[in-house]
This record gives sequence, structure tokens and C-alpha cells, in this order.
Amino acid sequence: MTKGVVLVVDDEAQIRDILGFYLKRAGYQVLTAENGIEGLAVMAKVMPDLILSDLRMPGMAGDEFCRTIKGTPETRDIYFVLVSAMDGTSTKIGGLNLGADDMIAKPFHAQEVMAKVESAFRIIEMQKEIKRQNLELTQFQERMTTELSLAARLQMGLLPSLPGAAPGFRYTHRYLPAEGIGGDIYSILPGADGCLALLIADVSGHGVTAALISAMVKTSFESQVRLGGSPLTWAMGMNRDLARNTLSEQFATAFLARIDPSTGAMQYLVAGHVSPILIARGAQGGLHRPQVLAGHGFMLGIEEDLPFEERAATFGLGDRLILYTDGLVEVEREDRRLLGEEGSFACARNSPAAKRRLRISWWRKPAPSMNRHPSWMTSPW
Repeated sequence: MTKGVVLVVDDEAQIRDILGFYLKRAGYQVLTAENGIEGLAVMAKVMPDLILSDLRMPGMAGDEFCRTIKGTPETRDIYFVLVSAMDGTSTKIGGLNLGADDMIAKPFHAQEVMAKVESAFRIIEMQKEIKRQNLELTQFQERMTTELSLAARLQMGLLPSLPGAAPGFRYTHRYLPAEGIGGDIYSILPGADGCLALLIADVSGHGVTAALISAMVKTSFESQVRLGGSPLTWAMGMNRDLARNTLSEQFATAFLARIDPSTGAMQYLVAGHVSPILIARGAQGGLHRPQVLAGHGFMLGIEEDLPFEERAATFGLGDRLILYTDGLVEVEREDRRLLGEEGSFACARNSPAAKRRLRISWWRKPAPSMNRHPSWMTSPW
């Protein structure tokens, strides 16, 4: 097995023979040509790893040959060494400016040429390894992109559809994960007793792991709702599920609520999540002061037997409830400052009203490049 392929291009047969002798003895496959035109013909059959070319030759000189090799995408990565009777530094600089990777002065010593060749092949091997690794990295990235795209589509399938979840309730939502897939999830379920069950949660971390856990959170929530009870019992059950089936450093913040449309009574629980905004008579026209639903508590999944606190509020006809994750307050405004809680309250307070009975809204973390107000803040609901 040869160490590599070297093309020797020189109009003097004696030089071709000398270089060919030493190169073959060192284990290289040697190709020869009298000038650049013949060299191109040889390369059409066998592609060399390295070219040793004289500068002054009839037909096609070494400088034109070098420009042709370095100007062709298929051959520009071939290591090119010009061999010339240099009359000073300017000649060497000129050769390198042509695109040559190195130069050897005539008259040369065979040992010098072989040292240059050995050094060049070390560089060539490193370049090949870098290309191989880049190819593997590109293929890996393509596979990851495909898998993340599939995971993102599957995650979108977990989200509630837009039709009304229960008589008397209307809602809208927007989900913009910063990385195509994320750990935020929400759900809206009509209960057998006519009540409405709500969930919004934010899983720690990012990417596929967070998305998998978010699916677990949604599944656990829906299972707990089917068993009946209130947000307190739901939270306790979900906390046990997460604590038993996730790692110690993984957890989720959540807001859970149960609304009785016949009485307007709302039971809710805040588990380490940002508190929702309630706008009384928000759909009746005019501007109304938003109210932050009080409450705080432990995050889900830290330990099995954590205490949680359930609270109560009134949710009347025409009221508007805004549920969101902490990505909302991290939206970058046009002045490059973060929106923050005060900014989100101001947008909620000044949002246009519409003649609708009830609207529930969610917001998912925006992409990092988003530097404008979220559209739900400026568009009619």
C-alpha cells in the first residue's frame, strides 16, 4: 500500500527521474508529466494528493498550472509545491500568492525535497481527517435535525385543538419554542361534571429531554383529571409521578385550575410557576386592570410528599385569563430591553377588547431572535 500519490511536473527528464526515484523508494506512487497541459491529462485519470511542479516550463508553465489547479473546485485542495530557481524573497512570495502551498528552490537537495514531501503529507492527512470529521458532523446534524423536526411535530400533536373545549368557554393559544422543541406544555379538558380543567407547565432544561418530560406531565395531568378531584389532588398525583420517573435535577413548574361555568368558581394551584393574569370583564369593552392571581408553591417532581396550597377565585362571564411561561417576560423589546412582568401587565391591560364571553390564552417561549411584542398583545382576541 502506497503512502500517497505524487505528481512530478518538470520539463527536464533528469529531474523527473531523480524525484521519482526518491519518492518511490519512500513508498509513494509517482506520476510524471513534462508540463501543465500533460499534467492535467494525467490528473484526468489519477488524482494526486500532492503536486511538485517546476515554475518555468513550455506549453503551460507552473504558475498557470497552479492557478488552474487552485481555481478548480475539484482540485483546489490538492497540495501544490512549486519548484523554481528563486532569485529572492519576491519570487517566493509571488509563488505563494499564486495559491501554491509551498516552494522549493533550485538547485535542491533530494533530502530537502523528501522532508518537504513528508511534511506536506502530514498536513494532507490532517486535512483529510478534518474533512472526515466534518462529514460525520454534518451527517449527525442532519439526523438530529430530522429527528428534532419529527419530535416537534409529535409535540405539537399533544397540544389542544382550537375548537371550544367546553360550552361557554373560548380560548386561543400560541406556541413558539425557541429551539423547535421545548419543555413547555399546556392542556384544556372538559370534565365529566361540566367543569373545565386547565394546565400550563414548564419543564426544566431544553431540547428533547424536556419535551419528553413535558409529555409525561400532560399525560399525568389528564390521568388525574379523569380520576376527579381538584387541582390539589391533581398536583399531588402529578408530583408523585414525576418524582418517581425523572432524575433528581428534573422538575416542572405548573399552574392548574378547575373552573365551574355554572357558578364562576375557580379553584387553582400555583406550583412554582409564573402567576396567570386575570382581567375582569376583559371582553366587555374598555380597559380593565389586570389582576395577578396570588399563589406560590413547590415545583413538581422534586420530592414525592411535598405540600401544595390550593386557592380560590371567581371567574365571571366575560373574564379573560392569560396563562404563560417565563419566556414571555424574557421577550426582547424594540429598545433591546426585556419586556418583564410590568411590560406584560401593561400589554394585557391595553389589549383591544372583543365581544366574546370568555377567552383563555397561553403563550410559549419565543425564539431568541424575536425582538418585537408578541402578536397576541397587539391583535384583537
